[in-house]
Amino acid sequence: MATARSRSRDNRSNISGSYRNYSIGSTTNRSVLTGTDGTCDDTIGNYPNPNGLDIVSKSRYYPQLVGQRVNAVTGVIEREMINFPVGYHPGPTDPRSVFPALTTLQKSNYAWSILERTNPSAPDVSLPTFVAEFRDIPSLIKNWYGLLHKVQLGKLIRNELTWLERNRQLDRLITRSPELLAAGHLTWSWVIRPFIRDVSLMCDFVFLTQKRMMMLRQLKANKVLRRRVQLASNYQLDQQPNQILHSEGVVLKGTRRTVFTEKTWGTVRYRIPTPTSWFFYEDAKLCRMAKQLVYGITTHEALATAWELMPWSWFVDWFTGVGKVIKATNNTLGLVHSDCCLMRHTLSESEFDINWAASEKWARPQGEFYERFERKERFVVAPIIPFAPTTLPLFELKTMSILGSLAVLQTKPGRTVTPKNVQNIKKALYSLVRRR
Repeated sequence: MATARSRSRDNRSNISGSYRNYSIGSTTNRSVLTGTDGTCDDTIGNYPNPNGLDIVSKSRYYPQLVGQRVNAVTGVIEREMINFPVGYHPGPTDPRSVFPALTTLQKSNYAWSILERTNPSAPDVSLPTFVAEFRDIPSLIKNWYGLLHKVQLGKLIRNELTWLERNRQLDRLITRSPELLAAGHLTWSWVIRPFIRDVSLMCDFVFLTQKRMMMLRQLKANKVLRRRVQLASNYQLDQQPNQILHSEGVVLKGTRRTVFTEKTWGTVRYRIPTPTSWFFYEDAKLCRMAKQLVYGITTHEALATAWELMPWSWFVDWFTGVGKVIKATNNTLGLVHSDCCLMRHTLSESEFDINWAASEKWARPQGEFYERFERKERFVVAPIIPFAPTTLPLFELKTMSILGSLAVLQTKPGRTVTPKNVQNIKKALYSLVRRR
């Protein structure tokens, strides 16, 4: 019987010290907890099924001040710190302040991503899509090359134009530079980069076929396929300058730096519920099937290709994820999946850099300021809705750059860069040339 369990640990200990002010005859004693504590919430009695997991670990270590302040005239000790803990210890920062807890919608979207990217029936290279989109490559490259030809960039670089022609072409180049950059960005994103990726995978055809054969033989032996995929990796740095590390008896200032990281990955298992037709294939026929799977020559991939070729399907996918669902539901091999799990590791680490130019120097810290907050989570996930809607995809850098490039290409030449801006840019270029 499955039973929820919660455990905790506390390995913290006190560090203590004193601050003595001999001028007024006072002594201050202070102790601070340092070390690691945490909790673990899991489930027992449910083996071998997967279970949720939530591990929280918090660590904090603070420096202790040691030093004496001596009167420069009399040579008498006025103040003394003996392993006195610093006064600034806010505690570890929860990484959820930057990477919030996952919502039900986000878990469902991650489940679709896991099934899409680990699907054994999915092709390595979709040959039908590659062939269908190949017809668009010449037109996109021609449009970009046509823009370069209009401004005579080659002659301008080789200095084959007269001064008047060079000045005229330079005006045209500066005026149409946003259009050139936008067209180049779209050509790279939609043509060159996918083309290079597909061709490089085609060059590994023998390796990919052998890999598929090993997978099919493993399934025929009634073994379980275990798949793992990386889903996200994020990083953020937070700096808080002019923070006071200590102010009692001595002033220490500096910058607190906190690094937040997030890593997300997923796992899933695939198996054959009942023997299918390909289960009894001989090696020659099985090899032919492996080649078809590598290149996506299947009926389901025809549906995926039809969706990819629909106008603005890429834009619809940003909000609904229809293409992701089509790829995830490809079940050419007749497999069933189970134990779909999502793992997430979030971490925050804080350090303190003392600015000695703005701090007193007679008391020095022994040890380092270090705070750490770590979360390890596992969720048993499954797609709960028949599509994978995203949340505000237009605020992502990739989507914003593509939409920006499309907007620039729809703007008339001269609207983005006015004649006044052209003259200013030319003056800057000429002044740069004169300096050289």
